[in-house]
Amino acid sequence: MAIACLLLGSGFFYAYYPAFWAIPTMTLSEAAAAATFGLINSIGQLGGFVGNYAIGLLNDRTPSLAASFAFIALVYVAAGGLILSLRVRDPAGVFQRSN
Repeated sequence: MAIACLLLGSGFFYAYYPAFWAIPTMTLSEAAAAATFGLINSIGQLGGFVGNYAIGLLNDRTPSLAASFAFIALVYVAAGGLILSLRVRDPAGVFQRSN
């Protein structure tokens, strides 16, 4: 039962990857999408460094973990807001305006 729950949990944890990596190709041209993949990886690496530093700083400065959790929640809400504000272009040209 534990292995089944771990498999199910990891499936839910990584389920966003296909949609996440398709966003640049849906919103940008081919050349810009290729550059965006590098930018995404660079920002991810920077977030892995700065995020850990910020969490450690908040844990040292405040007596509880509430500030750290609030920071994580704020970053997730900001990322979700950025994703929702994207305009998606029609890559196949299927939906065209009728005259």
